[in-house]
Amino acid sequence: MDGRLASVRRAAARAAPAALDDLEAWLRIPSVSGTRDVRRAAAWVEAYLRRGGTEVRRLPGPVVVGRTRGRGGATTVVYGHLDVKPPGPGWTTPPFRPVRRGHRLQARGASDDKGQVMSHLVALGAWARAGGPPGDVVTIIDGAEEVGSPGLATALAGLREPVAGVVVVDTRSAGPRRPTVTLSQRGAVPVRLTVDVGGRPVHAGRLGGAVVDPSLVLARLLDRATRVLDDLPLPPPPWPAHPTATDLRAESRGRAVHADDPVGRATRRGVLTINRLQASAGAGAVPTRATAVVDVRVPPGVSPGAALRRLAADLRRRVPAGVRLELRAGPGAAGALLAPSPRIRAAVDAACRASYGRPATTAASGGSIRAVGVLRRVFGVTPVLLGLGPEDDGAHGPDEHLDLREWPVQIDVHVILLDRVAALGTTQLGHGMPAFDGATVRNACRDMGRGTRALRTREPG
Repeated sequence: MDGRLASVRRAAARAAPAALDDLEAWLRIPSVSGTRDVRRAAAWVEAYLRRGGTEVRRLPGPVVVGRTRGRGGATTVVYGHLDVKPPGPGWTTPPFRPVRRGHRLQARGASDDKGQVMSHLVALGAWARAGGPPGDVVTIIDGAEEVGSPGLATALAGLREPVAGVVVVDTRSAGPRRPTVTLSQRGAVPVRLTVDVGGRPVHAGRLGGAVVDPSLVLARLLDRATRVLDDLPLPPPPWPAHPTATDLRAESRGRAVHADDPVGRATRRGVLTINRLQASAGAGAVPTRATAVVDVRVPPGVSPGAALRRLAADLRRRVPAGVRLELRAGPGAAGALLAPSPRIRAAVDAACRASYGRPATTAASGGSIRAVGVLRRVFGVTPVLLGLGPEDDGAHGPDEHLDLREWPVQIDVHVILLDRVAALGTTQLGHGMPAFDGATVRNACRDMGRGTRALRTREPG
């Protein structure tokens, strides 16, 4: 244990209220994935890190990478992201105008993921002001996590080095004051399905029933797709106890919930979610094209590519003659069953006990973070997914929020965790991390934008 730990914890606690103002400034930047504001948000956090003495480079993506020099202990890697999902409907306050409501700080990104990243940054700043953290800290802040982190692997290829541990701060807790380590994630891939029957829209009264309606074909294919995905192989037990069916029903906020195996449906089974359906023609006319944008989730351990090939082959057999089906997949993320080393888990539990009075609980997640696999390949260790955000944080939905009651505790966990991980010693990868230089940045530019592909099937007319 570093002899400065107690004083750094006190300093971080004093800095916590003012840090909320900084967080709100970051939240005001509407950094929806793929927009120009992502680069504004990246520039903001670069400046924030530099003010604390961190060496910073921006890699393609954009990916902000900072190195905070420590006092000789092992290196810790911390990953989070700055891009956010589009706000969508249902907000009771403007999504990019942070509002404090009782114990909530409400804004898009308040929990997923700027708020959780900021708790790490505040802790890091407290160590820096005390002369540097116990060991070097590499902070990676992704600007494209919400769209599958295309190019992240290439951007981070030059960062390979021996590290003590990798911590991902992009998940949530299992409940109030219940820090949580996520042990599984499903694979995910966005898919666009288009059914095209050819020709032009026709009169529904004259030809309706005789011509193929692409909307009905698409509806049948989507129903079939849910069955194919549900039949994918499931991971073996045992399984984390969280979430429970009660947790899921509470989080659904009044929505109907499947009675059969809601937890399995949400965490380990293959599922298809329809994000958008579209078919257009004049009133009284039969359209010629129908499109669905869907979110495909596959069980941990199942390759998203293999699942899509299986799905495409099954659907192709069910397309009527003369109808064209196109499946176009975006960048995907493989699911994983995660088993962090006992040493890093012990460090996490020690930090959580000191701050929350209890070790971290464990949970399964239906979500997907492509960066987890990338980080594991780059640094050679299994990342720890430490969730401190509220279990009902509203991520990807309206009124996303951070729990202000736990804000100082979240920061305190990160202060202690940087001390505990630095004391672990390093893995032996046989690679040192090169200095940030022009060659590293230029090499990271290669292969950006790859990952989109089309799977086309056609039945003879």
